[in-house]
Amino acid sequence: MTGMTDMNPTSTTVLWAGVSQDLTSLATGGRLQTGSYTVTEDAIRFASGLISTREETIPLWLITDADITQHIAQRMRGVGDLTLRLDPSRAGRFGQYVLILRSIENPAGVRDLILRQANAVRQYWAQHHYQRDIELRRAGAASTNVVVPAVVPQQPQQPVPALEPAPAASSGDLMAQLVKLGEMKTAGLLTDEEFTAAKAKLLA
Repeated sequence: MTGMTDMNPTSTTVLWAGVSQDLTSLATGGRLQTGSYTVTEDAIRFASGLISTREETIPLWLITDADITQHIAQRMRGVGDLTLRLDPSRAGRFGQYVLILRSIENPAGVRDLILRQANAVRQYWAQHHYQRDIELRRAGAASTNVVVPAVVPQQPQQPVPALEPAPAASSGDLMAQLVKLGEMKTAGLLTDEEFTAAKAKLLA
């Protein structure tokens, strides 16, 4: 879409232009017009009024829906009123929520053209903003210094010294313990089984 550099309308490419074919225009042979309308690639521009002319520009992306009304006299002349509904969440700054193109020729064709172009403009800006967000995120990521925490090497664990086996009892101690076991058996303090088990343990 040529000339579209912001969401504010800038295009000068005309897609459709028309005037209000109401009774005033018919009675004066078109010398006096109550409304003239121009649809560009990104906006609809209109001028209204007989004595003092009011000119306004409405971005097409604001238009969300459209209705056609025709009374009998309009139907006979092949004209109708085209009511354009604007996005209520964003149209407040324009001071109106509907725009009426009064007594225009081929209202159905104009309606289809405007809605189709309004949808194209919204898609254009959605893609434009999406690409801009991606570029901003990439630029932000490139300018951000990522600090990698230093890895502190761990000190190697000291090996646990193996337990040395207890020194074996000397032969003198062994004999003394055997003698003591014999005395305990003789005194009746140990049974034969207990004496045998204790003796085997000492000799192991």
